[in-house]
Amino acid sequence: MGRHNAVDKVLGWALQSGHVPGRGLILTVSGRTSFELVQKAFMAGVPMLAAVSAPSSLAAELPTRSG
Repeated sequence: MGRHNAVDKVLGWALQSGHVPGRGLILTVSGRTSFELVQKAFMAGVPMLAAVSAPSSLAAELPTRSG
């Protein structure tokens, strides 16, 4: 399963379980952090995204621009 599909499944579970917004949660991924993954975490209210690999430049800019 790809990392985007895995994040969709986790965030879907969080939504159905009443954990969205995801205050107090940490989303962890095993691959590169893309802009889309950061955006999904942000939209779900997850305050922290941890990844094994470095983020893309666009992914690194999003949290700074969104506060």
